[in-house]
Amino acid sequence: METTCDGLLDKRVTIEQPKDGYRVAVDTVLLAASVPARAGETALDLGCGAGGAMLCLAARLPGVFLTGVEIQKELADLCAANIARNKFAGLNVLRADAALLPGDLAGTFDHVLMNPPYHDEARHDVSADARKRMANTEREGDLARWVTGAAKALKPSGTLTLVHRADRQAEIEALLAPEFGAVEILPILPKPGIPPKRVIVRGKKGGTGAARLCRHLVLHQADGRYTGQAEAILRHAKALEFRHEAVT
Repeated sequence: METTCDGLLDKRVTIEQPKDGYRVAVDTVLLAASVPARAGETALDLGCGAGGAMLCLAARLPGVFLTGVEIQKELADLCAANIARNKFAGLNVLRADAALLPGDLAGTFDHVLMNPPYHDEARHDVSADARKRMANTEREGDLARWVTGAAKALKPSGTLTLVHRADRQAEIEALLAPEFGAVEILPILPKPGIPPKRVIVRGKKGGTGAARLCRHLVLHQADGRYTGQAEAILRHAKALEFRHEAVT
């Protein structure tokens, strides 16, 4: 497997990842920026891949203890190597299926984050690259299993943060409803006036209250450059703030 090293967050994080197949993207950094963790707390990254979200979160919040779960051996090995390369303490990776977590992880974590596969294998052309196909292609029932696993892994009042397609928002809210409340939805707009393609959804285990829509994040200006807010998050490890606008 050919790999390449890339810098994230003003080169404060260096990650080795496959040259072809699934690669760290903007979604990864935005997800890490959305986790409401504090130093000393624990977080679980489901489907962590080469460790992009874990490393971004560790760069933003030193002192957070992070565990990644990755089913693909090559990616799990790369994640372990990236943790060592960046010399972050308190990070580790387990090789396991995010849809079928080991029982000893139950009730362990303050936060769970995930960027699950979101292409329906029955409706989308799947990648010819086996690694990318596994990372991006959702089998029937996978999202429900990931959400259920997240709920089991979390402590009471722990948070789940996920990034997904905007057209799946209603389905995601319904899947979260049995275990999660106080849900917040933050749309990600590619440019001003263009409908969101992604949403970041955050919920609290056992929380209550209606879902709340947050002020959207616009990634690019009309000329294609990143907006100031996006630049601060993607390059300088700033948190993505959830500012409430309305009740859904």
